[in-house]
Amino acid sequence: MPVTARLKTSSIRTRLILLVLAVWLPAAAGLALQARATYLQQEHLARDNLRLLADALNTAIETELDKKVVLARALATTRTLQARDIAGFDAQARLAAQGSGSSVVLVDRTHLYVYTALPAPQVVQRLPGAPFVTDGPGVFYAPRGAVTGLPVIAAFAPETGTRPPQFNVGVPFRAGEMQALLARQSFPTGGVASVLDEQQRVMGRSRDAARWIGTTASNTELRAMARQRRSGYVESTTLDGVASLTYLAPPNRYGWTALVALPASTLLHSAGRLTGQAVGVSAALLAIGLLLAVAMSRRISAPVRELERAAGELLAQRVPQPLRTGLAEADRVGAVLHDAGVRSREAGQLLESRVAQAVAEVQEAQAKLFDARKHEAIGRLTGGVAHDFNNLLQTISMGLQVVQRSVGEGRHTRSLDAALAACAKAADQVRQLLAFGRAQALQPRAVSLADLLLRTRELTERALGERIRLLADIDPDLPPVFVDPTQLELALLNLVFNARDALPNGGTVTVRGRLEAPDPAAGRSLVKVDVVDDGTGMDGETLARVFEPYFTTKPVGAGSGLGLPQVQAFARQSGGDARIVSTPGQGTCVSMLLPAAGADVPPPASAEAQTIDPQGASLRILLVEDDLLVGSVVPAALVHEGHAVTLCTSADEALAVLQRGEAFDVLFTDIVMPGRLTGLELVEWTRAHRPGMPALVASGYSTQRPLPGLSVLRKPYAIEDLLRALQLAVRTHRREPERLNPVAPA
Repeated sequence: MPVTARLKTSSIRTRLILLVLAVWLPAAAGLALQARATYLQQEHLARDNLRLLADALNTAIETELDKKVVLARALATTRTLQARDIAGFDAQARLAAQGSGSSVVLVDRTHLYVYTALPAPQVVQRLPGAPFVTDGPGVFYAPRGAVTGLPVIAAFAPETGTRPPQFNVGVPFRAGEMQALLARQSFPTGGVASVLDEQQRVMGRSRDAARWIGTTASNTELRAMARQRRSGYVESTTLDGVASLTYLAPPNRYGWTALVALPASTLLHSAGRLTGQAVGVSAALLAIGLLLAVAMSRRISAPVRELERAAGELLAQRVPQPLRTGLAEADRVGAVLHDAGVRSREAGQLLESRVAQAVAEVQEAQAKLFDARKHEAIGRLTGGVAHDFNNLLQTISMGLQVVQRSVGEGRHTRSLDAALAACAKAADQVRQLLAFGRAQALQPRAVSLADLLLRTRELTERALGERIRLLADIDPDLPPVFVDPTQLELALLNLVFNARDALPNGGTVTVRGRLEAPDPAAGRSLVKVDVVDDGTGMDGETLARVFEPYFTTKPVGAGSGLGLPQVQAFARQSGGDARIVSTPGQGTCVSMLLPAAGADVPPPASAEAQTIDPQGASLRILLVEDDLLVGSVVPAALVHEGHAVTLCTSADEALAVLQRGEAFDVLFTDIVMPGRLTGLELVEWTRAHRPGMPALVASGYSTQRPLPGLSVLRKPYAIEDLLRALQLAVRTHRREPERLNPVAPA
């Protein structure tokens, strides 16, 4: 009978035995892999331990050598040595070495003059090849000392103040000190540690030291690594013939190093022990599994028949009764068969609810993404629309100004003033939109908080409603703040509107202004502006997130979550900060710390222009404006004021006019231009090639940074401001040519 056929008709016992084998084989393999991993881990730990021991020993060696070198260098600077007072130096050296356990020598290249281990100074001939340093300290080993005739290690330092030095001060010490240092260290069982000098000679050894002191390290790879000042692991044989894993520490500043070796037999013994444990555990598991398979096979037959009956009932579309066979697995299978229909129905319901939850989460994520894209689009839209909208406002306001200046006082004066005021209000709205979209840099100036509140009081009270009272508590001596007035107004409105939303049943909103103590870090005083309400307040969890962009506790559509983040961003960009304190049920206080406008605040850029008569000398003006509507009214207004105007619709066209050699008194150009050149690039060209012609630029909106020394007129501008700016540009250019013409003409 084929094997597959026998397997199909095999008994439960056979199948259980096969199951035991199928489980045991991976377990045995897993134990083997675990033993291997454990061995590798132990080897890795052993390597790390070797490295740590060698590094610690190396540090201790360097510390010990430092003590000797410091003593030598200190004595090398003494006045007695500089005065060649050998007896005085001997006394000073004996005093310095007293209690240190070290001795001091004074040598030149051929003789020893002082040796504090002797009762008195005496001159002794030095051995040939004895060390002598000239540039810096060094540590040397000699197999035989000139006085004692014993192996000795000495740290030498050259005398100071004489070049080349005549004398060296040395601190000799016995190799036994290295042995004492090794004895204080703890090494693994069977391990050996050695100290090597710069010539790779053994200066100390934790085992058989007397036999190997002064012997060169036997392993060529270790010697090469030490000469190259490298560190690492090497499989080597120790001086006493033991195969080991050795770690060489990086040499210290004196070229000395330490190595620690662990016998390879220790690692192999660990591997054998782990292998034996794995084999023993595997055999025990196999035996236990086989015994359990035989025993359980006898108890499974009856429950299996009960399961067969229950399966038949389930096949007949009947719910089988729960089994009580005494075999937990069979009873659980019976319970599963009993609950199959119910579980299937519950699974369907659960799947339906989870699908609905997933759909809701996707919709919420899409809504958040849409909201984020909406705010991003607002920022881009405001920046893109600002240029065109300001051009429209420029056309309207300039046309109205031309009419106003032409018709004089009369019955139309009030209407014209109202229209011009509406244009100015529209320009302010554009600046607020740019600030909301964060597409415009701040334009700080001195702003009176009291004046600002008076100017916006009517709008603010109307927004708060009749049930909310608005109070102002401004210190009479409060200095102006140095901020962008439009942004300050927007920030105050945001805070007042937030306070209004926290007062559903009415209450009081107070705007308070106080001068804070001077901030040493900021270098100027700060004005604290508080907006306080006695509303519902916030809990700690909400308070921790109020400055997060897009975080809001208001219903969908009632808040964007940008109010407080915009307040904080404005305050910090202005050189201050924003803070908030709130107590549930008592109210909220939001504070803006803003820089005070002190004496160092420069006057507005237009201050000098206000002193200039707009009806100055007649000018030849090169006007560059791409907007057809603006280009239709501004030249007419300038001509009406007695100026000669040449209009170009692009910087490229203006460049061609200038290259033809036509003469002009001033260049007046927009910044954003179609074509190859922008307005700023045209100004750069004129500074290089027409240095005698000043320039003035206008912009409805631009992200480009103006050139140094270049005045910018913001659209929409008044004709009086334009005339003054042109006269100021000409006057300033004539007064400071070197600043406005930094580039020599080509």
